[in-house]
Amino acid sequence: MSRHSKNNTARGHFTYAEMQMLDYGTKKQRLGRDSMRDFDACFLCLQTARDPVCCLEGHLSCKECIYENILAQKLEIERQTKLLALQEAQAQKEQEQKEELAQQIILNEFEKSHMGVLSKTESVRGKLVAVADDASPSTQNGAKSSNDKKRAFELDTEELERRSKQERIDVAKAVEEAEQAKKPVLPSFWVPSLTPSNKKTEFKATKLHTMCTASNKEHKLSLKNLIAVKFETALEDGDETETNQKASSICPICRKGFTNSTKLSILKGCGHVYCESCCQKFIKKDGKCQACGHKAREKDIISMTGEGSGFSSGGAKEAKKFDVAFQ
Repeated sequence: MSRHSKNNTARGHFTYAEMQMLDYGTKKQRLGRDSMRDFDACFLCLQTARDPVCCLEGHLSCKECIYENILAQKLEIERQTKLLALQEAQAQKEQEQKEELAQQIILNEFEKSHMGVLSKTESVRGKLVAVADDASPSTQNGAKSSNDKKRAFELDTEELERRSKQERIDVAKAVEEAEQAKKPVLPSFWVPSLTPSNKKTEFKATKLHTMCTASNKEHKLSLKNLIAVKFETALEDGDETETNQKASSICPICRKGFTNSTKLSILKGCGHVYCESCCQKFIKKDGKCQACGHKAREKDIISMTGEGSGFSSGGAKEAKKFDVAFQ
């Protein structure tokens, strides 16, 4: 291998050095400990949680941060609800305008037909009747043969209103189809004068409930379901003076310090945090919290989710970035 082999790009194969010099394709990077937040950090502000609270899925956050998040989501839901109501009102108004136009067309055709100005084949109603007659000739013949006897005339206001409304809808639909047929067909997409008009985008409400966004799989979140987290702390033994000693969170049973690689569990009733092994050995067996004596059933034990330590045994994570080739 020559001294400047990495800069020799005239070979017949694609080398690893050439791949690293190019800026496309899928790039992978192993995330280390610096990219992971601490086990007691808020997933919103990424700082050590102040007055920590936890959702039913074990996501830790500050009380102030989660309250602000829920409030912001409620305001967004309210905004989307107003926009949806406004869109429905506008659609209802447009439908009423179409029905009024159809009613006016029906009245004008009725006056012209009685004056002898308009024939049945030229009117919109006449065309609709002709289409209906062509579509179902067999059903009409069957109805005539089965109903030879004359029936008494009955004036039903609800039936008249229904038929009148249906007639207005049919006429409005026919008028809209006629207007669409008059528009020129688009022969070429690059002609600006013949480009189709933009369709109105219908707004759809995306959020109906406040959601917890700590993971990719979102779940419902409410204030009454939040759990106040209680970490038991102990002073570290590394410093000689008590003033410089730092408090660290420990398990109340085994007295071991919590780290990012420790699997934690929280009790739903009282909020005390234990390591998962102690929960399996003592909490589930005794059915109560070892710190305060509160009753704890198996379904009251919630596993807290963390980001891991960055090592393969403690939750390794990898980031990927994809770029389109030669663009």
